[in-house]
Amino acid sequence: MVETLLLFVVGLAAGAAAGWFGYRYVDVRKPPPPPPPTIAEVEEARRRAADLETSLKSAADEIADLRTKSGIARPGDEALPLIEGSLAWHKRHLEARVRFLEARVTDMEAANEAQRNADAHASEATRLGWRNRYLAGRVRYLEEELIQAGITPGAASSGTAIERQKPPEGLRPDLFAAAHGKADDLKHISGIGPKLEQKLNSLGIWHYYQIGGWTQSNVDWVNNAISFKGRIERERWVQQARDLMEKAIMPVEPVPEEQNS
Repeated sequence: MVETLLLFVVGLAAGAAAGWFGYRYVDVRKPPPPPPPTIAEVEEARRRAADLETSLKSAADEIADLRTKSGIARPGDEALPLIEGSLAWHKRHLEARVRFLEARVTDMEAANEAQRNADAHASEATRLGWRNRYLAGRVRYLEEELIQAGITPGAASSGTAIERQKPPEGLRPDLFAAAHGKADDLKHISGIGPKLEQKLNSLGIWHYYQIGGWTQSNVDWVNNAISFKGRIERERWVQQARDLMEKAIMPVEPVPEEQNS
């Protein structure tokens, strides 16, 4: 019992010695506490803190200015109208402008397509019109060629035997030579081409006033002479000649119906 107690006391003393030794060893190795800051260091820290606060406020102001210029709404303010002149406002305006221009382009493309179709039809109609006029002129030319050959156009076109011109019927109009050696351009009368003008000149018809003064009997005679019955009336040579005379300020003197050659 005594031995046990003695061992307990010895162990307690050894533990206390080890603890005291360890405390002293750690306390010796622990660095000394830093010295208190000086007044200059405190003022420098305060100055830096003030600069940071100024920089932070400037950054916050810059962010607010950028937000205003951009028009980006803050959380919870999405329903508010956009600030006029902001980037978001310009963006929405440009988007609306783009949609408007796209619609205009679509309308213009549709109109251009319709115009191209109309132009194509008009071009085809114009081509056919020119073709018809060319063919009509060609027919008149060939008819005049037949007249020059002394062949009746109706007989040649129908495939029947060629007929020579018969003596003209009706009342022959006054036939002259060209006044002062200068004739009127009878080709200005629609229906009279170069060949037919030569035929009329060969008959003694040179001037508008001659044609403008024809009576129906004179017309019948000329129709038979050129082998084109009804052509003068159909193409209104007499009225055309009178119109040309009026433009030239020339009086019209109709030949009396009973005047004969």
